[in-house]
Amino acid sequence: MGLIRAALAVVIGILIAYGLPWLLERVLVESMAERNLYTAGDYYMVRNTAGIMTARIAMNFFLSILAGHAAARIAGEDMVRTVAISASALTLLLIGEFTTGEFAWGTPIWMRIVLVAITGPAMVLGAYARAAAAEIHAEQPRAGV
Repeated sequence: MGLIRAALAVVIGILIAYGLPWLLERVLVESMAERNLYTAGDYYMVRNTAGIMTARIAMNFFLSILAGHAAARIAGEDMVRTVAISASALTLLLIGEFTTGEFAWGTPIWMRIVLVAITGPAMVLGAYARAAAAEIHAEQPRAGV
C-alpha cells in the first residue's frame, strides 16, 4: 500500500504544481487582455507584462508549496523523500518544456530560470512543513486517552 500511495503522491504533486499555475495563468491573462486572444503572439504579449509575470512567480511559488503539502499528506510516510521525487520529475519536465517545447519562445529566459529554480524547492518546503506538522501532532497528548 505504501508504494501505491507514494506513486499517487508523486503524480498528484506534479498535477497540482504544473496544472494549477497554468490554469490560473490562462484565466489571469484572458481577464487582463480585455479582448479576444486569437494567436500565441497576442497571448504572450499580454502575459509578458511585469504585473502578470510577477503574479505568475508568486502563484507558482505558493501553489508549489501547496502541491508539496498535498503530496506529502497523500504519501503518509517518508513524505519529504516522496515529494523530492515528484519535484525532481517536475523540474525535468519544466526544463524540457522550456528548452524544446513548442511555445518555449514565448517565455523570457530569466522567467524560465526563475520558475525552474523555485518550483522544486517550494514543493519540498511544503512537504517539510507537512512532515513537521505531523510530527508535532503525533507528540501532543490526546485528551481523555
